[in-house]
Amino acid sequence: MTLRRAGRRPVAALAAALGAALLAVPAAAAPPQAAGAAAGAVAGAAAATPAVAGAVPATTAEPEPELEVEITDLGPPVLRPGQTLTVRGTVENASAEDAADPVLRLRLQRYTPVSRTALQRWMEPGSFSTTAVLAREELDELPAGASATFSVEIAPEELGLSESSAAWGPHGVEVAVDDTSGADLAGADRSVMLWYPDVEVQPTPVSVLVPLTPTAAERTDASLAGTAVGDAAAPRLLELLRAVDRPGVTAAVDGSLLAVPAGEAGTALGSGAAAGGAFAEGPDDAADADPGTDPTTEAPSPAPPSEDRAGATGWSALLDAVAAMGAGEGREVAVLPWADADVAALAHTGAHAQLEESTARAAEAARAAGLRNAPTLTWPATVYPDLDTVAAGDAAGTDAAVLPVTAATPLDELTYTPEGRADLVIADGPEESHTVPAVLVDDRASAVLEGSLLPRAGAVDDTAVDLDPLDARQLLLADTAVISRERPSDPRAVVLALPRDHAGDVDALADNLETLLGAPWVEPTALSEVVAREAPELERGTLPETEVDPDEIRSGQLAAMDATVERARSFASVTASPEQVVQPVVNALEPALSSAWREDPAGRAALLDRVAADVTALDAQVRALESSTLNVINSSAELPVHVRNDLTTDVTVQVALEPSDQRLEVPGPVTLTVPATSQATATVPVRALGSGDVNVAVELLTAEGRPVGTPADLRVRARPDWENVGTAVVAGVLAVMLVIGLVRTVRRGRRMDPDTPLPEEETA
Repeated sequence: MTLRRAGRRPVAALAAALGAALLAVPAAAAPPQAAGAAAGAVAGAAAATPAVAGAVPATTAEPEPELEVEITDLGPPVLRPGQTLTVRGTVENASAEDAADPVLRLRLQRYTPVSRTALQRWMEPGSFSTTAVLAREELDELPAGASATFSVEIAPEELGLSESSAAWGPHGVEVAVDDTSGADLAGADRSVMLWYPDVEVQPTPVSVLVPLTPTAAERTDASLAGTAVGDAAAPRLLELLRAVDRPGVTAAVDGSLLAVPAGEAGTALGSGAAAGGAFAEGPDDAADADPGTDPTTEAPSPAPPSEDRAGATGWSALLDAVAAMGAGEGREVAVLPWADADVAALAHTGAHAQLEESTARAAEAARAAGLRNAPTLTWPATVYPDLDTVAAGDAAGTDAAVLPVTAATPLDELTYTPEGRADLVIADGPEESHTVPAVLVDDRASAVLEGSLLPRAGAVDDTAVDLDPLDARQLLLADTAVISRERPSDPRAVVLALPRDHAGDVDALADNLETLLGAPWVEPTALSEVVAREAPELERGTLPETEVDPDEIRSGQLAAMDATVERARSFASVTASPEQVVQPVVNALEPALSSAWREDPAGRAALLDRVAADVTALDAQVRALESSTLNVINSSAELPVHVRNDLTTDVTVQVALEPSDQRLEVPGPVTLTVPATSQATATVPVRALGSGDVNVAVELLTAEGRPVGTPADLRVRARPDWENVGTAVVAGVLAVMLVIGLVRTVRRGRRMDPDTPLPEEETA
């Protein structure tokens, strides 16, 4: 972390006064080794900074042209007796003038910070601290814009550190460069070294929680591409998992990543609760669903054996890596609700049945994947959790809640870091209650693990500072060392956690975790072991009853999701394989419950709209066809209606006609089965009660009478009187013909002689 130092001349008098005052205080209050450090600092600083002896001067609001100093390597990470301290780095002249005579000074705190606040203050630019100069080196001229490297080695005997138990722990290190030619050019960088002599220390339990959950962007990519979200998230999560796979780390996995995707298993997976109406507001919406008739309540498909997935990528490789971590010694895999469901949102909307189903499905998927002892967690994706969320997660069957340490702050001011474990009281009634085990994530140490330094309480600048991997590594070691030193005989568990969307340098993360969890004062601890620890008897602040975040999913969106599923189910009822239609819809909607969408509520809304549009588009796959005008010249007739089916499964619909005029009457719909990817014709009986042109709406209905598919309009020309006229004309023609025949017969009979023999007789 580069510290920017202002020129000395404008603030010489003030700096001298502050330096003299500060020198008097630490020397009196510090332990013997600190007093020695103060004495050495006076002598070393006299040659370096006449105005301030043994202290680092404060910065002004606008620093003068400066030298940018950066410590790039400090090793070993934990210094033992007999080892040489090596400090390497770079110096860049960022000013417009040359540094003619730059001089480098390496300073060291010979005392150990007594608190985490003091440790953090050391890392703040411009803060004062008593130091001793360990080395002074003259550098070559550094022209404007030029840079140079440095490397300083300090022999063990030059450190001046005691090997007693009082001296072990963090010691601030500073590299300062000044131009002694008179130019106002200066710069410095600070870090922390860890000193660990041969002492006996009760190790501090440290547990690191790493979420393996798809981000909102990954869920969007998978939805748009029509692929499994596990495949979309696998590249990032695999790298992350490989970096953190070590004792003391617990991977919290989205339960849906442990089940075989629909394409892998050959059958679609779905939420039984969702299929029964669990997206709707209220806990009872899904309670009436009949699991015996709903195949979506089946357990997740077990993963195929890993030997069958040799060389697998994407989801399969991720599942193998998770299973391997769960089987590793000292490692652990915990499970989050299905699709990393937003526990807080489901609690606030009353969707308790959905939360319970999500938790149960995730646990079953873990068992099917071979993770039979994986604990399930309630981990709200909010900095302001509430009692409703904790209670809902507990009722859903989770084993513990994961909360920020600020959610259960001790009421008494403590001089040490408390245990990262608490029991939260949940009211069961007016006079009854029970406790829920909770692990408390240390926000400051977790931020350092992620690569940032949170502002110190009371600091003027309240913005976080980005850390390079070296400072993050050393501060992690220093922070846990200070916690261990606070109460040496009372080890307290410390829980660190990465954010759900972690996308930092995984190599640096791996190195930092390896160094942290390998430190002699750290005991790598699985999260379940922290849960099993006894919570200290501390009076803590109470969580608010309800705290709703504006970015969490709301009951109206849950109702819209439920309506979309119902529309899909209604359409699917006319097909030969309803679940082939419903399951993709359910699968597509489930990710909308994910906590990830808190970071992108617009993306969640777009997802819901996209799925709803896809369901609406299903109607275009089964449609009634237009035709030319049909003539009805009888009082009773049958109209041909053509129906097209573009689905890959047969459909059976009710073809109903709705005339716009009472002159045409339709007794009722006709059932028609249309084969897959073809068309068929229904003949619908009608009665014409009068003459005229009639518009007829053709509707396709389910067996229950709900509209389905795409309707059409027909135009019918009804002329039932034409039948009567035609019959009369034909009858008249026949009568005339009959009369003519009779007349001709009579006339022929009159001309014949009665005595004329018959032809037969004549021939005979």
